[in-house]
Amino acid sequence: MIPQENSNGDSSPPVNAEEVHEVLARITNSKYFVHAPKKKKFLHLICDYYLSGRAGELNEHLIGLEVFDRDDSYNPGSDPIVRVGAHDVRKKLELYYQNEGANDKVRLVIPVGSYEPVFTRLASETPEKSATSEASFPSETAGAARRAGRVLRLVMGVVTSLLVVVVAWLVWQNRELRRRTQGVKEGEAVYGPVWEAFLKDSDPPLIVLSNPLVYRFVNETDPEVVVGRSVSLTPEHFNAMAQALAPKEAFITSNPQSPRITPSLGMYTGMGEAMGLHRLTDLFRAAGRGVMVKQSRMVSAADLKYRNVILLGSVYVNEWSGLLAASDDFVYTGQATIENRDPQPGEEREYRREFDKTGNLLVDYALVTVKPNISGGNAVMILAGISSEGTEAAAEFMTARNHLAEMTERLRQVGGEAGLPRSYQALLKVGVENGVPTTISLIALHDLDSTPR
Repeated sequence: MIPQENSNGDSSPPVNAEEVHEVLARITNSKYFVHAPKKKKFLHLICDYYLSGRAGELNEHLIGLEVFDRDDSYNPGSDPIVRVGAHDVRKKLELYYQNEGANDKVRLVIPVGSYEPVFTRLASETPEKSATSEASFPSETAGAARRAGRVLRLVMGVVTSLLVVVVAWLVWQNRELRRRTQGVKEGEAVYGPVWEAFLKDSDPPLIVLSNPLVYRFVNETDPEVVVGRSVSLTPEHFNAMAQALAPKEAFITSNPQSPRITPSLGMYTGMGEAMGLHRLTDLFRAAGRGVMVKQSRMVSAADLKYRNVILLGSVYVNEWSGLLAASDDFVYTGQATIENRDPQPGEEREYRREFDKTGNLLVDYALVTVKPNISGGNAVMILAGISSEGTEAAAEFMTARNHLAEMTERLRQVGGEAGLPRSYQALLKVGVENGVPTTISLIALHDLDSTPR
C-alpha cells in the first residue's frame, strides 16, 4: 500500500488492513449506511480491492456487475447507475464525517472522477498559546469597580453551577460503566464457553433472519409486472384455502372469482426465527452488548467475511445456511430430513419429522452449527430446524442457562485435552405441541475439527 496523506498534505504511515476494516465497520454501521445495502456493498468492494492491491482495476463496468447486479451487456455510457451511486456514497460519507465520524482519526475518501479509495489521517494539532495582555482594571470611578465585581461574581456562579452539573454527570457515567462492565463479566461467565468469540468482539454480531419465498393474493394496487408473475388458483385450491382460513373466509372470498397468488420476496420470516431473535437479543443485552439484524437476501459475502454472524433458519428458508454446509457431518436433504454423513454408535443415518393424523407437527429436529467464518477470524453460528419450530428450539437451547451448561459439558467431553472444539454440530430432537416447542434433547454432538474429510 502507498503511504496516505494526512489532512495537511504531509506524508504519514500507510493505513494497515485492521485500520481499513475498522474504518469500514464504523461507516457501514452508521445511520447513513446501515440500511443502504447497495452503498455498503459499494464500499466493501472498493476496500477489498484496495487491500488486495488491485484498486487500480476499479471501473464503472466492474462496479456495475459486482454491486448493481448488471449483466455482461451493461454499457456505462448509456446507464449511469454507477456514477449516480458513487455520487450518493460521497454525499453520505460527507454527512457521516460531519456528524458521527467527526472524531475519526482515519478517514475514507473517494475522489471525484475515481473509484479508488484514499485513506487520510487527521493531523494532530498542538494549539499554540496566544499571548494575553493583562486586563487593565478601570480605576476611574468606584462605581465601575463595583459593577466589575458583580459581573465577576455572576461569572463565577455560572462556572460553579456548570462544574456541579459536569461532576454529577461524570459520577452517573462512572456508575453506568461499572454496571455495564459487571453485566459483561456476568454474561461471559455464564455464556463464555459457547459464546466467547461473540462476546469478546468489540463489534456487534450480525443476526441474519430467514425470508423465504411466500405467495400472497394479488390485489388491485399491484403493478402489471407483479400480476404477470402471479398464478391462478383452481376452484378446488381456492376452496381449500378458504376452509383453512375459515375465520377470515369473508376476506378471502372478497377477492375476484378467479383469485391469483404471486410470489413475495423479503416480506416474511418464520415465527421460530422471530422468537429466536428475541432470545438472542436478550442474551446480548444481558451481557451489555447490541446486535445488528439483516434479512438473508440483504446479506453479502463481505458480511460473513468481517463479522461474527448468527444465521436463523435452515437451507429451506435461509440461503446462507446451505452455502456454508459443504464440510458438515449433518446436512439437510431435499426431502426435508437431516442426513448424518458420519454416524457414530447409537446414531441414525437420517432423521425425519413426525406428525399426527391431522398433519400437526409432533417432533422436529434442529441443528446448531458453529464454525469459523469465511476469513477464519470470526465465527458463524447456524440455528436451524427442519421446521420453524425447530429453529426456535435451537435458539432456546443456545440461550437458556440450563441447556448451555449441558452443551458446555458435552463440548468438554468431546474436545478432551485439546479443549473445546472451534467447529462442531449439535443435533437436537424437539417435541412440539400446538406449534410450540416443548421438550429439547441433545442427541448428538460432532467435533468437525477432528472429523476426517
